[in-house]
Amino acid sequence: MRALAHPTRVRMLHLLRAEALSASELARRLGIRFGSAQYHLRSLERAGIALRVGERSRRGGTEILFEVPHGLWVDVEPDAPPGMRQAMNRAYVAELLRRMDAAATERHDVDHDVLSTREIVLGADGIDAASEAVHAFLHRLDELALPGPTAGSTTFTIATLFLQMPKDQTAGTTHE
Repeated sequence: MRALAHPTRVRMLHLLRAEALSASELARRLGIRFGSAQYHLRSLERAGIALRVGERSRRGGTEILFEVPHGLWVDVEPDAPPGMRQAMNRAYVAELLRRMDAAATERHDVDHDVLSTREIVLGADGIDAASEAVHAFLHRLDELALPGPTAGSTTFTIATLFLQMPKDQTAGTTHE
């Protein structure tokens, strides 16, 4: 979780899911210094998120290539400190906002865009079923996804949140 509690590392996660990249290529794409890219990449590697998958020669040197396995799932540990969960959530939301801003500024066919926020109340028996439904939805999307961009393909961002809300933070709560 600590490895994904920083927006730069969350962005790296997404880039490395798409293709194997070196620290120098990540630095260029993210607009950060090479040393910063190496630092964040080492954090992802120590956490087992970024894996070394090869090398390539470039300008007389050797670059190490990293990738994130396509099917990697990152789960929040139940006993994780609230501050760590909060930092990870903020890093993910920062990446989501970056993507939403990019989508809003780019002219495109919005017929397939879906944006929805809901609060639902579940009984004890519905919680596990709802969690399974979310996982099944994500697995189905993974099955539909192409291994990479092709001619005529379109890239989409899917953000899924299924968070238990504290009783005093729910939309239906009234304060007297």
